Amino acid sequence: MNYIQQLKMCKIKITPHKLAILELFVQHKHIGAMQIVNQLANQSIEISLATVYRILASFEEHKIISKHNFGNEQAIYELNNSLEHHDHLICSKCATVVEFSNQQIEDLQMTIAKLNNFQVLSHTLNIYGICERCNTKTE
Repeated sequence: MNYIQQLKMCKIKITPHKLAILELFVQHKHIGAMQIVNQLANQSIEISLATVYRILASFEEHKIISKHNFGNEQAIYELNNSLEHHDHLICSKCATVVEFSNQQIEDLQMTIAKLNNFQVLSHTLNIYGICERCNTKTE
């Protein structure tokens, strides 16, 4: 299902701003509200930060996107287009986010939950560190 169909299914009015924001999510897997404003300004599309936040809230409410707080002051959003669960590596210096999937980690988490008679509804694994680019800069 494409995003226009998803907006229609959710009865969200399709606007040029909403389509432009969705296109940014396709181009940038993880993006913040201020980055959206700046990226759209680079494309000569004017939009207020308040409007971006309203659109993001609507998308989040309808499960089109997910919101993450990776320890920095600005929330980061990503499309809910992945059929496979994934986790994140987050650089503490530049805030780069790398997605990864590892079945052994998933199996271990489920084993731990089972050993504790715990029914998992959802989970998130975020690993914080220094990315290669930032690590090279400090050497």
